[in-house]
Amino acid sequence: MSSEVNKPNGFHRVLPDEISEFFEARSVREVPGIGPKTANVLAEWGVTTMDEAVELGELALARMTSRRFASWLLRVVEGLTSNDVSPLRSRRSIGKERTFSSDQSDHEHVLDLLEQLTQSVLEKARTEGIAGRLAEVKIRYTGFETHTHGRSIPVAMDDTDVFLRQVRRLFAENVHQDEKIRLIGFRLGQLEELDSRQTTLDFVDESE
Repeated sequence: MSSEVNKPNGFHRVLPDEISEFFEARSVREVPGIGPKTANVLAEWGVTTMDEAVELGELALARMTSRRFASWLLRVVEGLTSNDVSPLRSRRSIGKERTFSSDQSDHEHVLDLLEQLTQSVLEKARTEGIAGRLAEVKIRYTGFETHTHGRSIPVAMDDTDVFLRQVRRLFAENVHQDEKIRLIGFRLGQLEELDSRQTTLDFVDESE
């Protein structure tokens, strides 16, 4: 958030005793971890800024949202969240794709390759200690017409079988049966660190 203050340089230092002041009058939507759905729920209760949220207190916020979310939000303002900088903040997804040497009309063969790509991406995710919620399939047809089809799951996971099921469904529901395929790809998105994959900051589903 502080890097947004001093654009385009992107450098702004916030000292521990300046954190509360830093959040004054800031919109709740500026806080990473608060999605549009949660912001809308808060707005319905008249809460649009961090000042208003803090003034209400944890108990009132918990009634509007959830106990976990209310506790987390107040810890953010107090500067009590993790000091670690996550490498995922600048990395939105990991993926792999393959361009065929000749356009493919055998969609079973394409699906087999798509499954291999999915397995490879999930292996890489586990190696790097990350998990994801979004499965996205990319299909490019003859003539470079390209489509992406995605589906989110409720909790970030690194389970290959879970994402293979998503991939097969996305491919079956969206592939153009009468067109040849030039490129196929898989992307794992909405990444989270593996240790925290069972928790989310929002109390409502912010999936795409």
